[in-house]
Amino acid sequence: MHSTIVKKIFLLPTLLLVASLACTVQLTATTPTEIPATPLVVTVVFPTQGPAAGTSVPATAVPTQVPAVTAPATAVPTQVAPTQVPPTYSAPTPQPPVSAGTTVTYRPLTLVIPPGVASGASGRNFPRLDSDNAVWWEKTPGHLQVSLADYYLLRGKTHQPQIYVYPASDYALMLPAAFESIHRLQNYLYAPNNVPALDQLPGVPFFNAQSLFAAHIQPVAFQNGKGIRYLSEYAQYPASANNTDLFYNFIGVTSDGERYIVAIFPLTSPVLAETSDAGAPLPSGGIPYPYMANPQADMSAYYSAVTNLLNTQRPDNFTPSLNQLDALIQSMQVNP
Repeated sequence: MHSTIVKKIFLLPTLLLVASLACTVQLTATTPTEIPATPLVVTVVFPTQGPAAGTSVPATAVPTQVPAVTAPATAVPTQVAPTQVPPTYSAPTPQPPVSAGTTVTYRPLTLVIPPGVASGASGRNFPRLDSDNAVWWEKTPGHLQVSLADYYLLRGKTHQPQIYVYPASDYALMLPAAFESIHRLQNYLYAPNNVPALDQLPGVPFFNAQSLFAAHIQPVAFQNGKGIRYLSEYAQYPASANNTDLFYNFIGVTSDGERYIVAIFPLTSPVLAETSDAGAPLPSGGIPYPYMANPQADMSAYYSAVTNLLNTQRPDNFTPSLNQLDALIQSMQVNP
C-alpha cells in the first residue's frame, strides 16, 4: 500500500506520548470503500488548551547502478530522553475561512481545495491491517485516504496528491515509525522557532526511504490542529534534487491529539532539473549534481546548497504556489 521510510524506533517504556492519546475510531471494513463527497457546514470549536499531541506512495526509484541502502530496523534516537515528552501546546489560532474553492468532505475530514490546485477529490477508508505476513510499511489501524482529482500536473511525478488521516494513538502503538514521527512533531510544536535538524524532523512513517533535504520549513495551523510543512525529497540513495520527486509535505495532529495527518502534494520549482536523469538540463542558477561524476562527492554540501536555493524562492515561484497549498491545509477540519 505504501512506499516507506525506515524510521528510527523510539520506545518509551511507559508510552508517555501515546498514553494521553485516545482513539475512538474503529474502521471495520474488509476492503477499501469509496466515500461519496457530501457538503458540510463546519462549526469550528477551539478548546482553550489541548492535551499533548501525541499510495500507496512509491519510494523514489533507485537507479540500478546504485544499491539501495537500508537503515537498521531498531535505531534508537539519542537527542530526546524518554522523560522529555513536551507538555501540552495551546490550541491553534483560528484561521480565516477560505472563501473560494471546492469544499469536500470525507469523514472525518473536510477541506477546501483552492482554484488551480485541483478540481475535487475522492476518498477511501482502509481497514485495519496488522497481520504477521504484512510488510511493516503497509500496516495500519485503519485510516482515511483522500486523493485530489485533476491535480495541476501528474505526468511522471513520483508522488500522488493525497491526505491521510490516522487514529494517532493506535497508529503509534502499531508502527514505531509513526510513534517517532508524532514524538518529533510534538517536540517541534512545543518550540516551533527552533528548527530541528533534518534527522529530527517528523516524517512520513510509511516511506521506505530517507529525507534528503527540507526547505521552507514552517508551522501551519488548520481549523482544529497544527503541524509542520516543508519541501522535501525522499530516496534510498544520494539522489539529485529534481521536480519529479520534489513534494510539499505536511505532518500534523489535531488539538485533542486523536488524529494524525500526513499530506503529500507534488510540486515544481523553476530552479530544479525536471528529472533525476544524468542528462536532464539544469536551469540557470541551478545546483549541479556531483554524485554521477564523483561518487565520493560531498553530498551534504550539495543538499545544503539545494536547500538554500529553494529557500530563496518566493512561494509563488512554485507550482502549485506554496500559499495555495498552505491555504488548503489551513482549511482542514478533522472531526472526532
